[in-house]
Amino acid sequence: MDKYVGIDISDAQGVIDWGLVKKDGCRFAILRSIRHSGKPDEQFAVNLKGCREQGIPVAVYKYTYAKTVEEAENEAQQVISLLQENNLRCKVFWDVEDKEYLHPLGKEKLTEVIKAAERTITGAGYEFGIYVGLYVYKEQWFDFTQFTCPLWVARYPVSGVKELADLPQEKYKPDTGRALYGWQFTSTGSVKGIKTEVDLDLLYEPPATLEQSQSEEEIPDQEGRYIFFSEEIDYARAQRLLEEAGAMDIKGRLFREA
Repeated sequence: MDKYVGIDISDAQGVIDWGLVKKDGCRFAILRSIRHSGKPDEQFAVNLKGCREQGIPVAVYKYTYAKTVEEAENEAQQVISLLQENNLRCKVFWDVEDKEYLHPLGKEKLTEVIKAAERTITGAGYEFGIYVGLYVYKEQWFDFTQFTCPLWVARYPVSGVKELADLPQEKYKPDTGRALYGWQFTSTGSVKGIKTEVDLDLLYEPPATLEQSQSEEEIPDQEGRYIFFSEEIDYARAQRLLEEAGAMDIKGRLFREA
């Protein structure tokens, strides 16, 4: 199974040299979107710009504190507004792990609250995913059977600082009884261009799937931006074309006729 290594970050990592991060082998980045205060992560705009300049595919996550449907809808709308302001179409991962705010809600209520966030995100045309620690799944904080969205799970099998090349053994992969989209395998990663420790992740789908293609009607008519199409090539070649195009800031589309 193909897998791709990358990072998830917030303003806790400070100023990042994305050129060095790319050279160190980072294939993607998942950026924190909105803080508890409702304001954007303090490094979000700078990190997004750095990733775009280096052709690094991105998605975002929101560490949720929502205890009611209304709070979840409000948090989700804050994320949507941030993405719209930055012309970013990508997966939104709902980070469900806060023991103080979320665990006391109980399984039924928390499921309802997460569902509200999912409806708001997908209703705005964005792809919804869930991030949890493996313990959240094992303790069944919410009803996982109610969600078929991409699942990103944290499990740290080995202690100590890890580099991007130090991939974990698959035998330690989190077992949730379903396919994983991503695995956060350490919180003590060391990546060139980042001065602090950083979370390291594996994706089990190509990094380009983190971002969403715009429909033909949505693609702006701007100088230097193009749509490309290619026929009768295999998936691997098509994926390489997309990644190369992303590095050049060219819009692409990967599709297969039924």
